[in-house]
Amino acid sequence: MKVLIVYNLETNLDSEVLAVAHDWVEAFAAQVDKVFVYSTHVGRNSLPANVVVKELGGGSFLKRFLALLRLFNSFRTSLKYRRNLCVFHHMSPRTLLILGPLYKIARINQGLWYSHSKKSLSLKYAHLLANNIFSSTPSAIPIVNRRIRFVGHGIKSKPLVDALKTSTKKRSGILALGRVVPIKNIELVISAISESKYKDLKITCIGPHQAKGEYVQSLRDFAISHQIELQIEQAIAYSKVPQTLAKFEYIFTGTPKSVDKAVIEGAMSGCFVLAIEKEILKVTGMLEIWRNLGYSQVPDLYEQLNILRTLDVAMEENLRAKLSAEAVLLNEINSTVNKILSEIC
Repeated sequence: MKVLIVYNLETNLDSEVLAVAHDWVEAFAAQVDKVFVYSTHVGRNSLPANVVVKELGGGSFLKRFLALLRLFNSFRTSLKYRRNLCVFHHMSPRTLLILGPLYKIARINQGLWYSHSKKSLSLKYAHLLANNIFSSTPSAIPIVNRRIRFVGHGIKSKPLVDALKTSTKKRSGILALGRVVPIKNIELVISAISESKYKDLKITCIGPHQAKGEYVQSLRDFAISHQIELQIEQAIAYSKVPQTLAKFEYIFTGTPKSVDKAVIEGAMSGCFVLAIEKEILKVTGMLEIWRNLGYSQVPDLYEQLNILRTLDVAMEENLRAKLSAEAVLLNEINSTVNKILSEIC
């Protein structure tokens, strides 16, 4: 019997940012006999019978203290499975830092998933305790460690591919999906549209933001000054993402040294990826599309628009299907999870 313990930040289908963690647990459950999940926050979930989800909690000093006790209790109760146990910290270096020494003493293998350009204080020390560290691409993890394995992202592809195949509406415009914050560099795509031959292209930002915040207002002003149509909307439910992506021609990401999950989802659903980071273009499959079009070097952002907009309908449909297939090959969650389990279990 193979048993897995997962520590993560949230297990909640309704989470605006972390709903994908639910997909990870579901994928793990399909490949091991029992999964115990310890989440800082737990919301609505629908998981197989072999999964047990427990909330650690957090917030006030008292709640954090109780969460710490629950963490140590999770280790104590795990010992009865120690012969068949492995541990996975999903974007949770803090739990690795706290419990890592105990699991290490008990000789229980543990892995850490981290995919973010910023190095947290806990990551700085916690990664030394992991048997293996996993990330999507070299640019997505800000540490050097010989135990790092690059396995692509972990994304449930079927709803996205289905949306590509069943959508009957004509695609239109550019999407930036995710938090509307300065690190996303949305100004880059506004400038690219204004420099291209297609200034009528509309850009839509969908994600958590402060409607009257400084960055949102600066974006609006920037778009107006360049005479580009910009629409900013609040976040949508995770279940609505595939159908939303299938409405757009392109998805943009300007996040440096990191691969946003949303842009890979966009590629899986057939959105051409607009980006300047080579790692992003590679992991989404878009680099292969540029090679198919005869470009050994990726064009500037505005030229990407000029070239992609001139494709005839048949070529466009063919390339969208190829992009989707490549993104799935590189990032399908069941494959990613299998790679992780083969290392730590």
